[in-house]
Amino acid sequence: MQTLVSSPTYIATQGQPLDSTAKAQQRNKIIYWSLTVLMFVPGTLGAFAEAFTNGPASIVKIMIGLGFPLYLMKILGVFKIFGGIAILTGKLPRMKEWAYAGFAIEFLGATASHFITGDVKYSLFPFSFFVILVIAYLLWHKTAATPLPFELRLRGLSRAGE
Repeated sequence: MQTLVSSPTYIATQGQPLDSTAKAQQRNKIIYWSLTVLMFVPGTLGAFAEAFTNGPASIVKIMIGLGFPLYLMKILGVFKIFGGIAILTGKLPRMKEWAYAGFAIEFLGATASHFITGDVKYSLFPFSFFVILVIAYLLWHKTAATPLPFELRLRGLSRAGE
């Protein structure tokens, strides 16, 4: 028999049932953090190998195959480290916005690079990461506890127009 306290639909601190909005908010947070951790923890750790070593052999092979200089891997690796930290910690919302934009540019650039060089099958791989990134970004906006920088400006503009 399930008790009210052990039910997942009750808030442990208040003992009150969650309404449908709170359930959706909780579900969105779980999905957001699952996608974020699955995507950015390995990506950020892999970026250390790109930035501070000669890179994983598979990445080196891809970079050479696409015609990119290998030093670009080190530059992207450093940016991925900072972007991953910004997204995973979330301490600076504006920096987090820039990190999402940077990863979007990277994933779309990788998609285009593979597509243009004739590696159409492999272009789906970075594009799928872009789709996951967009979903995580939208969920972040839905679940953000603090207003994001552009939302503050929009609220100020809407009040000024009233």
